[in-house]
Amino acid sequence: MLRYIVDISTLYSYSLGVNYILDLPMAEKHRLIYQLNIARHSMMKSLDVGCRQALDVSVVQLSALMVLQEKNGCLMKDLANTLMLDKSAVTGLAKRMQAKELITKVPCEHDSRASLLVISEQGKTALTHGLKLLAGVNEQITADFNEQELATVSRFLQHVTSTFSQGS
Repeated sequence: MLRYIVDISTLYSYSLGVNYILDLPMAEKHRLIYQLNIARHSMMKSLDVGCRQALDVSVVQLSALMVLQEKNGCLMKDLANTLMLDKSAVTGLAKRMQAKELITKVPCEHDSRASLLVISEQGKTALTHGLKLLAGVNEQITADFNEQELATVSRFLQHVTSTFSQGS
């Protein structure tokens, strides 16, 4: 079934007029964009289910708590930039997190229209448990690889990130 799914790398090949890639058997071509997309989606979906079951928070909420651990009292626009979300998404995220008492909103002294997001004690507790959950997942996905292989994967992912972050 996956053989017939049109992925973004195939569409990109068409847009460049590089149709010869499509003639290669599936095993011979590296569909890295597709594989990265599927891997990320699968991992995030699984993490979200695990976080919701274990912590009653979403994986995005856990990510926000991780940011607030480092930048406690940050503006919503700073959280949006760090999480690579738009401002309206962070507004909804903050409302849901505030309803769960994971964060509090504090008026900004310098801008009466802005609010600072502060992690609560309940948020710190959820974060502590969430970090343990993430450590377990990290062990799970690295278990069958040696240090050299992990260094190569890490270097590859850093390369992809730096390549595509330059324009943003």
